[in-house]
Amino acid sequence: MKNSGYYILAWCAVLALAVALRLPNLQRRPMHTDEAVHAVKLGDLLETGTYRYDANEYHGPTLNLFTLIPAALRGQTRLAELDETTLRLIPVFFGLALILLLALLARVVGRTATLASAIWVAVSPVQVFYSRYYIQEMLFLFFSVLLLIAIFRYGRSAHWGWVLTAGCALGLLHATKETDILIIATMMMAAAVVWLEHRQRSDVAFWPRRHLSWHLLVFFLSALLVSGLFYTVFLTHPQGFLDSFRTYQGYFQRGIGQSLHLHSLYYYFKLLFFFHLPGKPVWSEAWLPPFALLAVARIFRRPTERGEDKAIVFKKWLIFYTLALGIIYSVIPYKTPWNILSFQFGLLLLAGIGSIDLLEMLKKKRWIAILIGVICFTGMIRQAVLLNGRYDSDPGNPWVYAHPGPDVRVISERVEAAARAAPEGVQSHVQVIVPGHEYWPLPWTLRQLPNAGWYERVDDQSPVAPIILVTPDEEPALSRKLYLLPPPGQKHLYMRLWQEYLELRPGKEIRGYVRKDVWDLLQDSKK
Repeated sequence: MKNSGYYILAWCAVLALAVALRLPNLQRRPMHTDEAVHAVKLGDLLETGTYRYDANEYHGPTLNLFTLIPAALRGQTRLAELDETTLRLIPVFFGLALILLLALLARVVGRTATLASAIWVAVSPVQVFYSRYYIQEMLFLFFSVLLLIAIFRYGRSAHWGWVLTAGCALGLLHATKETDILIIATMMMAAAVVWLEHRQRSDVAFWPRRHLSWHLLVFFLSALLVSGLFYTVFLTHPQGFLDSFRTYQGYFQRGIGQSLHLHSLYYYFKLLFFFHLPGKPVWSEAWLPPFALLAVARIFRRPTERGEDKAIVFKKWLIFYTLALGIIYSVIPYKTPWNILSFQFGLLLLAGIGSIDLLEMLKKKRWIAILIGVICFTGMIRQAVLLNGRYDSDPGNPWVYAHPGPDVRVISERVEAAARAAPEGVQSHVQVIVPGHEYWPLPWTLRQLPNAGWYERVDDQSPVAPIILVTPDEEPALSRKLYLLPPPGQKHLYMRLWQEYLELRPGKEIRGYVRKDVWDLLQDSKK
């Protein structure tokens, strides 16, 4: 009982540390383009009460639908009322819940190894970083881990509750992101490898045979029900469920190379184990492989005896699952940094097991193992703090990917100030002209201005707005529209809203112009 008390206290300390790294100052980092897109979709859901799944973009509905909870709790009912804290609370919640989920593995890998894994997840810089990112990835990771744990717990107990949990997890996984098919395929591949290794072992039963058919039926029906409810938004859009399967064709084409996000075979490993830009710190989680390899060596060195515990089966499954996932994600040309989370999480679990193995190997010199652990622990915390603080939107951060910098807030503040100075106030019309629809995240940062319009190029037929944002390549066409096309007496002089170089993201400059009469009002408001 006494030891259990210490164990609970240790878990509380881990969770407190995880909260301290993930929760503070959620509004600090500018919204990434993907975050802004999901935020605007949520705003549309709040204002219209409808959601339509897009089979070509944006992934599944779970992120937006779950965010309705913090929005309701904070009394936010329109896009203009939302803020970064409301949005990012959802990935924070699932990032913390993911750590708690590991407690279900205590009887499988051991209490101390589970606690060690939880510590590494709590301080891992990439886990902390994407736990504060309003995209699907942290939800996706949570549901995949829940599915894995529920399947194994069912194998141990044959309890129908774990069947239902696994089915719901699968349904939520499918309703979160289309790459669920990779996770499911990898789990099945890893299970097949473990089964082949033990197929001659009559004493190792992987699945309870009693009621198996009924349990499989419950598993698939619950998965279809949960997924169907989310994709149809609780039966209000039946087409969404059909589209959730049609979407795989488009994502398959992206995966094989029809995309802008194409990277090398070693892309993820460079990000995770050694990333460095001139003048920036070196970022690395290179401590993971040694601990994980130690766990692998100890697991496979153990002689296979009759009556082998299913915990070893789970550990082997975890090894093959992590290895296969790393290979699959590396081979697929389409790569974005956050896709590494599932593979890296498997490494974290193995590293937790390896940490305790190192302690056991150095029984007479445990201080060496403790010293190694403390060095890794403090190094991870330092990186997590820097990557989520000073370097949270810096290109020198390995997990920053085409991320808007602090200029976005400067741009938005000056545009909003000009609009408030104009006679129409926040109802003033604003034109944003950026080729390729690459004006994000401005639809989010300018959400207080309902009459902002978004254009790919200068439209000679549309009325001229008093405030205009434009990229340098569209400036000649804008000058023609402002000063050559209007007849005499109908031309307006436009002033630069700012003189310095400002960019939406690295290398993407944008310039602002304001009509002279509004400019004068803006200058008067500053006096």
